[in-house]
Amino acid sequence: MSGFNVDAALAAVSIVFALDTALFIMIGIVVGISVGALPGLAHSLPIALVLPFSFFLPIHQTMGLLIGTYQGGTYGGSITAISFGTPGTPGAAATVTDGYALTKQGKGKKALQMGLYSSVVGGIFGAIVLIFLVVPIGQMAPRFGPGELTALYFLALSLVVVFSTENPGKGILSAGIGFFLAIIGRDIITGGLRFTFGIRYMQSGFPLVPLLMGFFALPELIYQIHSVIRDPDKAGKVGDVPLELHAKKEEGLGFREMWRSWRGISIGSVVGTFLGALPGPGATLAAYTSYSVTGQFTKDRNYGKGSLEGVAAAESANNATCGATFIPLLTFGIPGSSISALLMAALIMEGVPVGPRVVVDHTQVVYTLFLLILVANPFNLLFGKLLIPVFTRLTKIPSSVLWPIIAVVLVIGTYAYNSRPFDIIMCIVAGLIGYFYKWYKLPDGPLILAFLVTPLFEASFRQALTISRGNWMFFLNSNISRVLWVVTIAAIIFFIVKRKNHTEEE
Repeated sequence: MSGFNVDAALAAVSIVFALDTALFIMIGIVVGISVGALPGLAHSLPIALVLPFSFFLPIHQTMGLLIGTYQGGTYGGSITAISFGTPGTPGAAATVTDGYALTKQGKGKKALQMGLYSSVVGGIFGAIVLIFLVVPIGQMAPRFGPGELTALYFLALSLVVVFSTENPGKGILSAGIGFFLAIIGRDIITGGLRFTFGIRYMQSGFPLVPLLMGFFALPELIYQIHSVIRDPDKAGKVGDVPLELHAKKEEGLGFREMWRSWRGISIGSVVGTFLGALPGPGATLAAYTSYSVTGQFTKDRNYGKGSLEGVAAAESANNATCGATFIPLLTFGIPGSSISALLMAALIMEGVPVGPRVVVDHTQVVYTLFLLILVANPFNLLFGKLLIPVFTRLTKIPSSVLWPIIAVVLVIGTYAYNSRPFDIIMCIVAGLIGYFYKWYKLPDGPLILAFLVTPLFEASFRQALTISRGNWMFFLNSNISRVLWVVTIAAIIFFIVKRKNHTEEE
């Protein structure tokens, strides 16, 4: 920044720590957690509904409400991911594997607490980086042109494909399916239709929320309901956890367990902040990338089968993007995600034109935003802590009651996303794909990541070739590109060597 403004900082402190601001942050946190915990209802919905308040509320109250909703919703998506294997938000999809496995082992409370604590740590880290490095990182973001972004997206996809399974073939197959689903719809350059099969609703592509809801939730939902019908005695169980285990009081997360997950939290915080500062990647890409990278350094043999560190890696990265997404927004007026676009709209409605001069022309507002993002994390911790016992008790409801309720919520949430009955059909199709994955034990990470990254990768790749007139050396023109390609090759070699050594040990 161009010098630290003491007067603006003191004014921001007095505004943020006022009772009315704290009240609006708390309301936003509670609303965000509650909506984020409902599958299908993305936490961008309450943010969009709150936007009209910008016309008559002061900016600190409006932004406190919006930022609270944003951070609460980002964490709230992990609650159903851990408790029922259904991600409440796309960013929580990477939490499902280890989080739900822990719930079925009777460790749901530990998993929920790990998700909360790592979310808060990642959120605070992202906020601190925003405060101290907003300008340096913001200046770095525009250097990522089409060539650099192509290398970045290829690196992210490579990490998940090679690190997500001991069998690279399965990872490639999984990513290939995700790639195919992602290219359905209109060609981004020519506008021609691809693989729509004459269905009008498919012209806009395969919808994300129905894909996540069906892929993760439907196979487990049908399995549980079928188990109850086949064996009524199992109506006293949730998932694979016996009723007598549920009768015992679940233990909370211990400090040693938290400390043993320091790798996942550290990697997640750094990866989430870095990817959150770039336009496009978002929380889901950050969570999956962090989860895959941590898997190569963790010493937890249960990683991927019910690991607290797996939950920590995904959730810290997921929430670290909350603060980092403001970096391109404040410095260049570039929203990095749909939610940051809504936050940008709120600032504009409040008379704050975001862009390179916002730090100079609206210093007090910028300092206020910094503090709001930082202060929202302790409130997230407080209300998350208060709500965890509620969601822990939900897992003790008999299967014969719980899973039909989840089925209704799943249908309503999927329909509410776009108010289209066709999305429910897409949810069922995604559920069939999920069954195929469970049957052949394919990793789900490559599919979801490929689905998210493919449109971004294709746009950057084709833009780069258009700019360079087909010159493939354009992808190696900058130092950033060269570093990213070297890291990609090094990661693949590391995986091959590690797998070879593991095979020789066996």
